[in-house]
This record gives sequence, structure tokens and C-alpha cells, in this order.
Amino acid sequence: MLSSFKGIVDNPISRRMLRHLTSHCYKDGASRVEVAMDYHFDGRDSACLSCRMSSKLVGYVISKGTTTFGVTEADMRKTMRDPYWRKGLATVLRGIGSFGIRKPFVPGAPFQVVWNITRACNFKCLHCYENAGSKGSDELPTREIFLGLDKLSRLGVPVIALSGGEPTVHPDIVGIVRHAHDRGMFPAMATNGWRFRDADFVKRLKRAGLGYAEISIDGVNPETHDEFRGVEGSWDAAVTAAKNCVDQKLMTVIATTVTKKNLDEIPDLIGFCRDLKVDWLMLFNFVPTGRGKDVIDMDLEPREREALLELAYRETTNGGKLQILSTAPQFARVAKTLSTDHTKELIPTHFMNPTYDNSKLKGLADFIGGCGAGRFYLSIEPNGDIYPCVFFPHRPETLVGNIARDDLDPLWRRNELLAKLRDKDALKGNCGTCDNRFICGGCRARAVNYTGDPLAADPGCIRNLADWEALHGQTMISAEEEEPPSESVTP
Repeated sequence: MLSSFKGIVDNPISRRMLRHLTSHCYKDGASRVEVAMDYHFDGRDSACLSCRMSSKLVGYVISKGTTTFGVTEADMRKTMRDPYWRKGLATVLRGIGSFGIRKPFVPGAPFQVVWNITRACNFKCLHCYENAGSKGSDELPTREIFLGLDKLSRLGVPVIALSGGEPTVHPDIVGIVRHAHDRGMFPAMATNGWRFRDADFVKRLKRAGLGYAEISIDGVNPETHDEFRGVEGSWDAAVTAAKNCVDQKLMTVIATTVTKKNLDEIPDLIGFCRDLKVDWLMLFNFVPTGRGKDVIDMDLEPREREALLELAYRETTNGGKLQILSTAPQFARVAKTLSTDHTKELIPTHFMNPTYDNSKLKGLADFIGGCGAGRFYLSIEPNGDIYPCVFFPHRPETLVGNIARDDLDPLWRRNELLAKLRDKDALKGNCGTCDNRFICGGCRARAVNYTGDPLAADPGCIRNLADWEALHGQTMISAEEEEPPSESVTP
């Protein structure tokens, strides 16, 4: 099936034509592929002749794709009424033109960029990857942030996630959300929830275009959360924030960084999230970077992470509304292993929990799964520096470029580090030979922070237990022993 579709669109002529679609049309004020998508799905009649002709190629590729994967044209048109989905599909077409149909797939732009717009923060989180606190002297002014958002939109980025520090302390945060929305991107935000206690503030952000709010809650015990976040009353604030977002019908997500400190609270937290009626619970993979290096002993050992992901799978598939996701790419392998219904198989990704109930679509899991660092997402620092992921250490060898200084298109297509991260056959150790490397491949941020090598085996995986033991210089208690794992871990 995939070979058939690949033969249709992944040939020199089709790819050359698709690359032409990536160029910017100054007559229509957008990339040709986006104008062509609007023309194809909405019957737009103001497109220039070149863009109207381009829509014929877009229509041909979409028609072949829907036929190949068993999707009806009516369903496709219904989905593509959403402009963000159209932007995402346009990015897929760009990826075919630039990289071909490869495994794993590389889109024409990152599907999501996380922009830490300030280092300023009103909290003192123990694990903060950003070492946040005070505003940095080199942070980009708002006008440069706007210009950067313009660049990301032209590149084809569908989702912009604003983070920090704490993004809500930025004096121009509402204008930044509005600018991103006006440029055709879906604005999301990760927040500690302190300012989201104010329902009117949440309403202002929603009116500006905010569509997704991710609020940090680290347990059902307020003391656990407040101690972790360094601010008394922060748990109460976060819960109020979540309720305000649900009331405003924002997509509401609770984010939890799972460590030894709160691991036992996760089962109750799942029930608490259901009571709050939020959409997702995102279980963040603790990565020892930034201030997290000072609390590395809080990291889960591989067996604990495995049990956590098994719990997440069981709770996600119990028929309830709440979706539980994880930034640990091993979640896909765990779900595949535990699945007993192969006619309706869940193979999670960082962005969503797709269920493959269409046998024609299951082959896509190898193309879209696995760690997306430098492939499906990038991160931007307050000074504009670009890294493959927010959890990558800020070193010269991991720096991709700078949003204010660099042309993004050649960076995305030709950067050497990004090319390495996209090649799952280049991974080392068990990650490079694992049958699940295309749906998992290990967390590249964890690998580089523990070993210094972004291509090394991920020591957080149960299949790399020997690497974990070697790194920690001790023999872990075997899985057969009843005694719980040691709480003391020396890096």
C-alpha cells in the first residue's frame, strides 16, 4: 500500500512539483501550497493562476492518498474545514517534496515549535529545564518575537506553544498569542496557572486565539506540588486555573513531571483529572537538564517508568474521555506490547494517541511515531537560539541556529544535527537495533543529557537497564526481588 503511494508521489517529477509549492506567492500573501489547499477545499476564487494550477497537483495527491489509506473524500473535506489541519497537511506535502516518503517521515516544517519567550518566572521549580527566575539580558524584544512568528508561519509551522520561564509574566503575552493566531498558527501555552486563576485573563487569551492550555499539577497532595514548585498556594492556583480553562472550553491539559517524589500519586491524579473534566493528562519524562541536574536522584529508574507507562495504557483504553499521553517514547512500545485487540490498536505519539482501527493505516505508525526532536518539533530560547527539543542541553554542538538571524528553511532541510536525529538506523546500542525504533527510538534528550551523545541508547528504557546500571555505578535490585528499588541514585 505504502509502496504504491510512494511510487505515485515520491518520484523526481512529483517531488519537483511539490517543492515548487513551498515557494511564497506574493500575489496571494501565502505559500503556494496553502493557497492551493484553500482553493481545493474552500473553492477560493481569488488565487493567482499559478496557485490555481498548483491546486490541481494538491488535489491529485490528496485523491491518491485518500484512496490508498481508505479515507473518503467527504471525511477528508470535513476534517480540512479546520485551517490548522490544512496547514498541517500543507506541511506534509512540503515534506514529501523536500525529503520524499521516508521512515520516519520528516515534514516540510516542524509540526510544533515550543518557544520559551522569557526566562522570567514567578515560581522556583526544582526540575526547571530553563533555570528560570529572572528575565535574561539577551531576551528578544516583542517586535523580534513577532518577526520570528512571521518566519515560522512562512515555513509552515501549524502549532506554536508558548512557554518559559512563565509565559504569562511577559508583558505582551496577549499580543503574542494574537499575532500567532493572525498568522494562521494554532497558539498553545504551558503555564504554572498562577495568572490563570483570573477568569477574565483566560477569556482575554481565548479571544486573542489561544486554543490549548497546559497547566502543571504534580499530584493530588497540595504539599507535594507546592514543595516541587517552590510557591505556597500554587496547587490551589493550578486547580482553579484548570477549572477556568474548562469553563472557557479551551483544550485543557494537566502536565505532570513524574519523579520518585510523586510517582505514588499518579493513580489518584488520573481520577482527579477525570473529575476536573480536562481533555488530557500529559506525563512528562523527567530529564536531568537545567536545574534538573541538581535533583537527578528523583529520576525514575527503568522499571518504574515501565510500570508507569503500563498504567497509562490501561487507563487510556478503559473507555473514558480522558486521554493520557507521555513524552516518553517508550509509551508506544508498551502500548503495542499490551494491545490484545489488533483490529483497533493504540500506538501513541507525543502529540496524540492514534488508534488504528483501519488496517490500511497501521503502517503509518512507523512513519509518524518515535521521538520527534528535530523532526516533528523544535524549541526556541528567549534569545532566539534554536534547539531540537526544550530538554536538550544548551551547548554549541546542539545549537541549530537562531530565529532572529537565520533563514529557517535551509536550517530545517540541511542542518547536520537534525539529519542525524531523523535517522533511526544511526542510533547506537539497543535503540539502533530495536524492532520498535521507528515508533520509539528512545528519548534523544535523555540520551544526550546522560551520556553526552544524542544518538546513544536511552538509559531510561527497560531494554537498556544495563546502560542505566553502568551510568549509575551500582547494581540495581533485580525485578524478581520484592524489595523496592533504592531511593538513592548517584550520577
